[in-house]
Amino acid sequence: MKTLIITCLIFLSCISCKNETTPQKTSDPKEVETDQNINEKSGDSLIVYSGETQELDQEKTKSIKRELLIKAEDDKSQLQELVVSKEFYKEEDLYILDYKYPYLNEKIDSKYVVFNDFIEENYLNIEKIENQILEDKELLCDTLKINRFRDKRIIDYKIYDVNSDLISVVLYKENYYSGMRYSTYLFDCVNFDLKKHEFMYFNNFFETGSEKEVFDTINTIIKEGINSGEFYYECWELSEGDFKAYKNNFVVNDDVVEYYFDDCVICPSYTGTYSIKIPIKDIAHLIRKYNDAPKIG
Repeated sequence: MKTLIITCLIFLSCISCKNETTPQKTSDPKEVETDQNINEKSGDSLIVYSGETQELDQEKTKSIKRELLIKAEDDKSQLQELVVSKEFYKEEDLYILDYKYPYLNEKIDSKYVVFNDFIEENYLNIEKIENQILEDKELLCDTLKINRFRDKRIIDYKIYDVNSDLISVVLYKENYYSGMRYSTYLFDCVNFDLKKHEFMYFNNFFETGSEKEVFDTINTIIKEGINSGEFYYECWELSEGDFKAYKNNFVVNDDVVEYYFDDCVICPSYTGTYSIKIPIKDIAHLIRKYNDAPKIG
């Protein structure tokens, strides 16, 4: 009997719930829901389109930035007797190396071997490069999928002649990392005194105590570039720590001292510039050769 009563109560309760909910089942909520779904989908499409547009813009500005670097004129043609352009290419399962680098003609001066040895030790140590590539893959948690792509390391250079006494070289390294969409750029600058057969660094080129003024000058040029809006959007000023790390990374080119910075040091990889040009006339008072006392006799 108790079971029969409980069954009847449940049946009556179900009928009551059905009667309460039935009037609410109109077509309006469905229409509203459909409209909301359309709006959400429309919003999603706009977001995707906006992202795609931004990505296309970034690819375009990165391409322009890269083209300006590669097409920049240098003094290779005037230095053909002094400087021999050499090439190195190696293709393996995990990587491709494609290097172009300068080699000073030791037939002109046997002491140019100092420069050539430096290039060989720092850029042509293939065993060291292979180890770095393998370490990078471990840091990227490399998978079978990523292993299908090979790393590609490219080196090329620009060289400048400074009054036949000094050569300035910027080696730009383009790295395609497996699993990454874009390449990255790194820069090394080398200044070599052809007569003394010595490398020149910040302290050899600039007066003692010049760091603060050179640092401030670089940031002034960056701020002017940002304010002008020409390819400098989203860039930022150079930090003191980065200046200390890159203070030797300059070349002398005609009437400017040009500082080079790796990707993401002063600008994101997709915009801005790789280098900051300082007119020599603006910092002549900081450069040693313009301040050396004249020799008498």
